[in-house]
Amino acid sequence: MERRQGIISVFDKDGIVEFCKSVSSHFDFISTGKTATILKASQIPVTKVSDFTGYPEILGGRVKTLHPNILGGILGTTKQKSELEQMNLHPFGLVVVNLYPFEQIISQQHSTMDAIENIDIGGVTLLRAAAKNYHEVLVVSSPSDYERVAAAITNESITQELRKELAVKAFHHTAKYDIAISHYFSSDLKWASSFVMGFENPQELRYGENWHQEAKYYLNPSVDPFYKQIHGKEVSYNNLVDFSAAIGVLSELEDSSCVIIKHTSPCGVASANDIETAFDHAFATDNLSAFGSAMGFNQSITEPLAKKLNAMFVDAIIAPEFDEQAIGILTKKKKLILCTFNDYKIPDLTIRLVPNGILVQPSDSHKISEADLKVVSKKSPSKQEIADLIFAWKVVKYAKSNAAVISTGTRTLGVGMGQTSRIGAVELALKRAGARADGAVMASDAFFPYRDSIDAAVKEGVSAVVAPGGSIRDNESIEAADDAGISFVWSSVRAFLH
Repeated sequence: MERRQGIISVFDKDGIVEFCKSVSSHFDFISTGKTATILKASQIPVTKVSDFTGYPEILGGRVKTLHPNILGGILGTTKQKSELEQMNLHPFGLVVVNLYPFEQIISQQHSTMDAIENIDIGGVTLLRAAAKNYHEVLVVSSPSDYERVAAAITNESITQELRKELAVKAFHHTAKYDIAISHYFSSDLKWASSFVMGFENPQELRYGENWHQEAKYYLNPSVDPFYKQIHGKEVSYNNLVDFSAAIGVLSELEDSSCVIIKHTSPCGVASANDIETAFDHAFATDNLSAFGSAMGFNQSITEPLAKKLNAMFVDAIIAPEFDEQAIGILTKKKKLILCTFNDYKIPDLTIRLVPNGILVQPSDSHKISEADLKVVSKKSPSKQEIADLIFAWKVVKYAKSNAAVISTGTRTLGVGMGQTSRIGAVELALKRAGARADGAVMASDAFFPYRDSIDAAVKEGVSAVVAPGGSIRDNESIEAADDAGISFVWSSVRAFLH
């Protein structure tokens, strides 16, 4: 391997001495201030950048490596050898750079000037230049690659595939870095003129929405996965979508709560004084749909609850924790997915791909309260009915539209979701509730285009209804409620979930 120059400029010094020692027979090192000092202290020959360029570091270190002697040596190719020699530029074969910790700084208490001073300029330029010329320059942007790059250099087994892989990694690194800066400075703007996001560390999933589709879970670089698997087969795309839906519902509820999810919609939800009762009530909503479901809990899985869960077919369970006895029971099923979650935050944005672009909106984080309700019927709901309607709304918010929920107290009795008509959703919810609908309440995620939904609910004994207004036939629905002597309440918000 032809001996060339290598520039070393790293903020994170971990492993850099060992790396440089292992490849020092192949490169003449040039380095910036503190890194050069560390290398010299380890008896590694190194030339300071200012000595190499003949120009001092200026502006408090803001300008160190932005010099033709360096950038020319990195960007110059073998085909440009004569020009390089004419300009007395010596080619580089290695660039090892990691950047100022901008994301770390902005994640803690800081001033705007702290953030600005931790925007790396020279390092990003070096990485991009080396990645552009990857056919001739090895670019290392992460300490995690030191070992394998050192092995490839010492064994003289550097391939074009490795060079390209490292270049792509460097471009991804600088792109994510710029995205973090862009987000930071546009955070006070309601809508920026462009939309960029960066994700990394893809987690392998068993498969996608269907068996023939591959899938990965890419992470926001500043956070950990929202779940931790402790048992079972590998999670799939659908498992994570269902878990997300379950935790969304749980984030709305108090007391011990259980959410049973099937195909991203809740088919049973309940809160109670203890987690076992919450499960019993949620399961009783629709025990047929609970087959093969994902279940979410906001309390630890206890031994009594584990025995109940073990007696049925559940695909996946997520909870803050599992009691030791519960683990012993549930892990007897080798494929049953058990996951924990902690400090889950509902995403700030909802993003969906459409042809040639994406749709972006703030997530529906509005939590309904009595202040959002307006009585439009002659009969006002009781205090208990108001509480029941609010619970029903919290559930219907997470059911696929068109959706309706029949409930009483803090337990669902029937959920109708994903229907192409409003009356279809209401009839499905009523069918699942059966005789239990008598005296219950109903929530609809959007307005009633006809009075038929109110009439159907009244026929089964529903005593109060909540829905947004907005139909040109709102008066017909109000009249239907008044004719039957039930309470009808308008919500100031809608809860479509397409």
